[in-house]
Amino acid sequence: MSDVVSVPEEAWENDRLGYGEIGHAFTNLIQSLETEKVISIEAGFGRGKTFFRRAWAKQLKYFGEVVVEVDLQQSDHSGDPVITLLGALVDALPKGEKARSQKAMESAKTIGAISARALTRAILKEGAEEVFEALSEAAIDQLEDFNALDDVIKGVGSEMSKVAGQLITSQMAAERVRKTELPNQLEALRTALVEGQKNERVVVIIDELDRCHPEYAISFLEATKLIFGRSGFVFCLMVNADYLESLARHRFGVAQEDEKYLDKFVDIRLTLDPQPQSFKTAVYELACDLPLKIPYGEDEAFSVNRAAELASTLAVECGLSMRKTKRILLKVELALRCYADRPLDAPLLVFMAFKDEKPDIVQESYLPRSFLTPEEGKKHSEPKQGDLASFQDEAKRDYEKNKLVEENAAELLNLPADRYDNPTDQNYKPWALAFIALAPHYIPSHRKALDGVASVLVS
Repeated sequence: MSDVVSVPEEAWENDRLGYGEIGHAFTNLIQSLETEKVISIEAGFGRGKTFFRRAWAKQLKYFGEVVVEVDLQQSDHSGDPVITLLGALVDALPKGEKARSQKAMESAKTIGAISARALTRAILKEGAEEVFEALSEAAIDQLEDFNALDDVIKGVGSEMSKVAGQLITSQMAAERVRKTELPNQLEALRTALVEGQKNERVVVIIDELDRCHPEYAISFLEATKLIFGRSGFVFCLMVNADYLESLARHRFGVAQEDEKYLDKFVDIRLTLDPQPQSFKTAVYELACDLPLKIPYGEDEAFSVNRAAELASTLAVECGLSMRKTKRILLKVELALRCYADRPLDAPLLVFMAFKDEKPDIVQESYLPRSFLTPEEGKKHSEPKQGDLASFQDEAKRDYEKNKLVEENAAELLNLPADRYDNPTDQNYKPWALAFIALAPHYIPSHRKALDGVASVLVS
């Protein structure tokens, strides 16, 4: 945040992902624009788009931009997308201005009835009858040239079906909306929004599009392309591009060559992705709050600090989002809370939780002591049948087993006595202490704790 200057501290409060610098760069981009643009800011689920949107909106306002935020997840998905956008513009008007816009919103209802229902369905090729059914009688009655058009249709002759004539009517209505009513409505709202401001541009940030119902998400983009590109507006779409592209492929089929669905709407495509080091630091700080009450041992290797270091490394190596990482750490946190009355190895719980998510990536090398499974203990504690040479060279066997334990899990050799199973023999060799007295229950006890909370945690 040291590079982000002249911005109120609250704008990027709790910015663990280093998004402040990205927001500063994007603000410079917005301020450099001289024409209307549609910009997509793209990131996968759980990558902090909503946090960025809220903080960036504050930053933009601080620099004098007129900003309207649209959270589509909070909107009525059964309504008209165009009405949703126009309603958000009206809601953003200063207090006392909404009365002035009431007449405009009445015309917006006409726009919604015609453009969002009729035109969108025509674009989506759902058939002439469905297009006409989307038009209410009230909307048709408001078409000044409807009667004239009706006379024209009748004059063509009986060969023109009623449905065909009605389709022409709906298309004509949509064209009138596109050319006249909608631009006038948008200009009236823009003028009211920027009154008294140093900028005459309105920045509209649209979030949660990819969390709407799939049909609504597509309908929203198709319908609102009537609005995108209007003078005096910059539209910023916070989206998961991969998800929207998959919806489009399902709806429209595979695009030709390398054509992307979003390219139909977007002028500039930007990515929102934290730098690995920023993400790693954010995960470390998050994991430092793990509530470990009774560490498995006094060695630093069993501390919350080590658990946090491991979590930050694994989150980056596994390519996880912050949301997914939080979900994994929540399992660890609940295990530590629910089994707070027993000693627990916090780094081991972290290791196991991440391995459950990405078994191919999370290997023993990230936590060498995780090799001490019951199977490993049994393999090294039972003599091999018929291997007489190994019995005759017991000293060599002891040396090799001791070395294996000391190189991978030396921290497990100096635990409190109650961590082992009946270590009554004061001359326990290191390998025996690990493989016989600890291995049978070390991993299983932690697996039981982790699975215990996972089974009741709603996913």
